[in-house]
Amino acid sequence: MKNRLILVFLTLLLSACQSIPGLEPSMPDWWVSPPEDSAKWLYGLGEGPNLNAANQQALSNIAGKLQTKISSSLSRRTQETTVSSSDYIDRQLSSEIEKVSLSHFETLKTETLSHRVMTLVRVDKEALANDWSRQLQVIENDLEKILSDKQSGRFAWWMGARSFTFRAAEGDRLASLISGLTGVDQGAQFSQQLSNAISKNKPSVIIKGDQTVINRAITAELLSQELRVGGCKKCDLVINYDTKFSSKVLFGESIVKMDFSGTLTDNSGDISSDHWSISASSVSGLDVGKKATLSMAVQKIKGEGLWKIFGMETK
Repeated sequence: MKNRLILVFLTLLLSACQSIPGLEPSMPDWWVSPPEDSAKWLYGLGEGPNLNAANQQALSNIAGKLQTKISSSLSRRTQETTVSSSDYIDRQLSSEIEKVSLSHFETLKTETLSHRVMTLVRVDKEALANDWSRQLQVIENDLEKILSDKQSGRFAWWMGARSFTFRAAEGDRLASLISGLTGVDQGAQFSQQLSNAISKNKPSVIIKGDQTVINRAITAELLSQELRVGGCKKCDLVINYDTKFSSKVLFGESIVKMDFSGTLTDNSGDISSDHWSISASSVSGLDVGKKATLSMAVQKIKGEGLWKIFGMETK
């Protein structure tokens, strides 16, 4: 009994000591005064319930340091090329900085206080810049292949170039990251180069179909993609389709079915084709049901995209 009382007393005494400000565990020196960034290293502090979480916070801290430099670089580059507005820059940077891969880091110090892990991390600036530069070089090489391609037909080239738009933008982002990290402007303007090439090589298209309302919808989609419609002796792309209607009466309503068959053809032959059907019911007869299926076909073109309804998978 006496031993238990002593144990309780010691426990209370220890708890009281821990609550006294002067006796609280002291913070490590490296946490109070972390190393300053240098030409070679970027430093970050982090804390969390475990080492992994603490390291991630430290890396986020480093990314935040980069944000100011990168923002300045990206703003300058964008102003030079007049590609985007300042608001866009801020939004783009906020979303992209979270995706930055801060590789080549090492944990220098760790400390556990009150069940919280504290850590000091550093990132090798040169190794990180080299890693980003290698990624940038791959994108630049792929872009060069597209810009110098003389073998593909105009429409096939145009589709491939448009599918590369995202990677070109990624290349510009990497260039800005490297510029912000090293202070040396990379000068890459991949999106602008690609956009200029696409504008100069727009395919001409002719539509061969039997439904005016569908032709109008296809034309609108083509114009929205800034393609040239009609007026060409030898068009780069022929959009060919036909429709067939059938009907039956069920419970006093006309069930109208439209079968759609379409093909895309360029100078090398058929590119893709597809067949699909749409049905509509009407109590007012065949003509009304037919109009309903045509309206549904137009919505399908707008909803799924022009190329998909002709069986072409796009990125």
